[in-house]
Amino acid sequence: MAFAFVALVILSFVGAEGWSVWQARQDCLDSARVTTINMTRALTQHANDTIQAADIALVGVVEALENDGMDEAAKPNIKTLLQRTVVRFPALNTVSIYDSQGRGLATSRTVITGKFAIPRREYFRYHASHGDATAHVSEPVRSVTSGQWVLPVSRRINHPDGSFAGVAVATIEIDYFAQYQNTFDIGSNGAILLMMDNGTVIVRRPYDPALIGADLSKGRLYRAYLRTGEQGSTVLTAVLDGKERLYNYQRLADYPVIVSSALAVDDVLAHWREDKQRTTAIEAVVLAVLCVVGYRLIRLIDERERAQEELRQAKAALEVTNKTLERLSLQDALTGLGNRRLFDTALAEEFARAVRGGTSLALLLIDVDCFKRYNDEYGHPAGDACLRQIGDALLRTGSRPGDVAVRYGGEELAVLLPDTDEAGAIAMGERFRIAIHALEMLHVGSPIGMVTVSVGAAACGPGLDSSSAQSLVDAADTALYTAKEGGRNQVRAAAPRITNC
Repeated sequence: MAFAFVALVILSFVGAEGWSVWQARQDCLDSARVTTINMTRALTQHANDTIQAADIALVGVVEALENDGMDEAAKPNIKTLLQRTVVRFPALNTVSIYDSQGRGLATSRTVITGKFAIPRREYFRYHASHGDATAHVSEPVRSVTSGQWVLPVSRRINHPDGSFAGVAVATIEIDYFAQYQNTFDIGSNGAILLMMDNGTVIVRRPYDPALIGADLSKGRLYRAYLRTGEQGSTVLTAVLDGKERLYNYQRLADYPVIVSSALAVDDVLAHWREDKQRTTAIEAVVLAVLCVVGYRLIRLIDERERAQEELRQAKAALEVTNKTLERLSLQDALTGLGNRRLFDTALAEEFARAVRGGTSLALLLIDVDCFKRYNDEYGHPAGDACLRQIGDALLRTGSRPGDVAVRYGGEELAVLLPDTDEAGAIAMGERFRIAIHALEMLHVGSPIGMVTVSVGAAACGPGLDSSSAQSLVDAADTALYTAKEGGRNQVRAAAPRITNC
C-alpha cells in the first residue's frame, strides 16, 4: 500500500508537469504558426503589389504604343516613355519593347550589356501564339539588357488590325524581393521562398543565387501542398537543407506565384527547451524528496517480501548481464560489428542451411585500401575512428535482417548474405563501396585522395555438396585480391564462380 501510494503521488506529479511542459511546447508552436501566417500574408501582399505595379506600368506603355505606333520616328518618344515609367515605378529594373521578330526597339536603360533581342524567350513565344491581352509572368531569367537576374512581366502589343506587333516587358530585380525578405526575423534556420506555381524558384532566403530557377516540383512540400492548395500550414523537412520547419504558404490571387515562409522547429523551441531544463531540475529535486519519503514508507514492508523481491531483481539483473556478456562476446568492440567468432558460427550455420534448403549463399570480403599508409599518416587513433565510420556505413547502408556484418580482422570486414546469388552480392558490394566512398574521409596516402574499399564477392548456389564453407571464403578472398590488383576501389566477383553449396 505504501509503495502504491508513493507511486501514485510520483506519477501524478510527473503527469501534471509533463502535461504542463507539453502544453508550453504546443503554445510555442502555435505562436510560431501565427507568426508564419502573418509573415506569409505580408510577403504575398508585397509580391502581388510588386508584380501588379509592373503590370499597371505595362498597361500604360502598351496603350501608348498601340495608339502612337512603333515606327522609327517614334523611337525617341518611346524611350522617354519607358524611362518615365521606370521612374514612376521604383520596383522596376527595366522596361523594354521588342518587335514581332523579337528584336529590341527601345529600353529604359542607357547601357545594354547583352544582345538586345529575345526571339527565344518563353514570354515572347507565348505572346506570339496567344492573342489575349493579359499580363504574363515568366520564370526568372538573366536580363538581356542588364545581365541581372530578373522576373519578367510582359504584355502583347497588337497592330491596329489585331495582329502581333511585339512585346512589352517590365523586369523586376530578384534582389528587390530578396531585400524585402531580409526585413523579417526568421531565426538562424528559417526560410522564405518565392516560387512559380510550377515549382521554379524565384528567390529563397537564405539567399543563394545558385537556387534561382531551380526546380522544386519533386519536393514533398510542393507535391503534397503547394501544387493544389491555395494556402495552408504544415511541418516538413526541407529537401534543400534537411531542416525540419513549420511552413505556411499562400498562392497569389492574380499571378502564378506561390509564397512560403518557415521557421525552424529547433529555433521555435529553443526557449522552450531552456525552460524545460530548468523545470526538469526542479522536478528532480521534488522527485528526490518523494523518493526519500517513499523509501522510508517502503522500509515498513515485510522483510521477507522485500528479500524475495530483491532476489527476483538480482536474478533478472543476472540474466540481463549474461545476455549482455553473450552479446559482447560476439561483437567487435571497436566497430560495433560482429567479430570473427560470430562470423565462424554464422558461416557454418548458413552454409549448412543453404545445403539443406538448396538456396544460395554469398559472401563479401571488404578491405580498406592503403590502410597501413593511413595509420602511418594519421596515427592509429585516427585509423580506429576510420574503421568505426566504415562500420557505421555498413550498418546504415541497408543490410537485411538475416545478413551478418563482421570485422573479419584488422582493416578487413565481411558480410554474409543468405539467399543471395552472385549478382545480388555484387550489387550489395557496390552499395557498400559507394557508401564508404561517400564518407569522403581524407587519405593523402591513397591515389584517390580519400578512404576507399575494395570488395571481393563470392556466391554458391544449389547443387552438389562438393564445396565447403571455407571454399566460399577462399573464393571471396581471391576476388578481393583481384580487386586490389585491378586498382582498388572496386567490386570483383570470384572467377570461376562457385556453383555448389
